[in-house]
Amino acid sequence: MRMLIVPMLAIAVAACSRGRDAAVDTTTPAPSSAQAPNPDAPIMLRGTVVSASPTELVLKGDTGNVTVKLAQPFHVYARVPSDLAQVKQTSFIGVTTVKQPDGSERATEIHVFPEELRGVGEGSRMMAPDTTSNASRMTNGSVAASRMSNGSVASTTGSTLVVQYAGGSQNVTVPPNTPVTEFKLTSKAVGAGDQLAVLAKRAADGSLTADKALSTAK
Repeated sequence: MRMLIVPMLAIAVAACSRGRDAAVDTTTPAPSSAQAPNPDAPIMLRGTVVSASPTELVLKGDTGNVTVKLAQPFHVYARVPSDLAQVKQTSFIGVTTVKQPDGSERATEIHVFPEELRGVGEGSRMMAPDTTSNASRMTNGSVAASRMSNGSVASTTGSTLVVQYAGGSQNVTVPPNTPVTEFKLTSKAVGAGDQLAVLAKRAADGSLTADKALSTAK
């Protein structure tokens, strides 16, 4: 079955910003030209859960259904409201930005990942093939230590930060009212209709196994 390639995680994170069902993805986001592909990076599968059991789940995307074996314990992370005070030096974040007339990138949304999800969707890429001034960029990486103006992103007058990822970095202007969410572990059981971004590994026989997923529900 042919699957579509997308951003991220976003990661994953790009998936979290969409209101409709997403396609099922078979790779991590396309890296920037400076990045070397990571052969051990998980495959990201985005879609709506058709069925779920303790041992497997079936995801439906634009190209059809995909079955994923579940390794226990299987952890699901959901977004919860947060604030700029949680965007600290060395935090692993996903930041959505829009290019400004002067060429700088302005943050429109930030997601903070827990340490166990560090590296998900790492890199910087356009979220869609949009060449207009409203085109958004998604950058997943670590907040560079000692390179945050005012010492904190939580400045009431706004701030800037540098997001570092394998092969490059992105300078980002952060307005003081930038929405921030955190991914937190949830105890909610996965069921039909849930929208997930599943981080899976493909075995030599082609089967997919996962022990982590992100809820992409609004």
